[in-house]
Amino acid sequence: MAVLESLKPFLRAHYITNVLLAISFFIFKTLPGVCDVLFEDCRLELREWEWLTFLGCIIVLKNRKQANLTSYVNTACMFAKVLNLILFFKHNLAYGILYFFVGLLHFIFLPRPVYDGPENVVYFRGPNLQDELERDRRISWVITFYAAWSPQCLTFAPTFAEISAEYSLDNLKFGKIDASRYPLVAEKFGIDCSTWSKQLPTVVLFQEGKEKIRRPTGTKKTTLKFLFTKENVIRDMELNEVYGQCKKNPLHRRKEKDAVEEPAETKKDK
Repeated sequence: MAVLESLKPFLRAHYITNVLLAISFFIFKTLPGVCDVLFEDCRLELREWEWLTFLGCIIVLKNRKQANLTSYVNTACMFAKVLNLILFFKHNLAYGILYFFVGLLHFIFLPRPVYDGPENVVYFRGPNLQDELERDRRISWVITFYAAWSPQCLTFAPTFAEISAEYSLDNLKFGKIDASRYPLVAEKFGIDCSTWSKQLPTVVLFQEGKEKIRRPTGTKKTTLKFLFTKENVIRDMELNEVYGQCKKNPLHRRKEKDAVEEPAETKKDK
């Protein structure tokens, strides 16, 4: 059942067509009837086998630290489609041009699906983040600094949304701010939002209005790599511990306690 659940996201038009595009050359080159029309020889040449082996090595090296299976598949398909384009151009210029336009149509009309599951995330604009952190220091915040153009941020977005849906409480909240749109805010929190930045995404845990934990960490010159999987984020941000603390001390209970103590103190003063 777990295997079937993990394969469910791939039963969408984007992933199905993406995989077909990634293996299209090898299907057409080896499928009887089709290869006879398109190619002179229905067998893969030695050079093509060498390129295929090289592609496999590249995919393994590039996918060593992918956060999830969808990222792995997307990266593998991207490199495979580049090789397909080269091979089609090598055999026939018209085949290469046709494949390029089919790939372009796929990119435009069947883009990568966005996360459509439950989430409990507050999106901040500019200085609103600092104001919210200071407004009620009893609330713990887990904030993601991201950039819309960053592939790593796009990959991490569904994971952060899932975590927010599971761990959100009245005194444990999750938020996001686009560091590329508000660079001054990002700079204030020590986050580089340039094109070559290795600090996007950055996840920060704030408690009592102050930063407690940040991932990835680093110095002014270097940033330590961090794999943004669900398990890593929960463990390194100590979310289970924070969730337990917040669960034991909900805001409404503390408000009731304050309401009881206030009349008692007033009576004592009198």
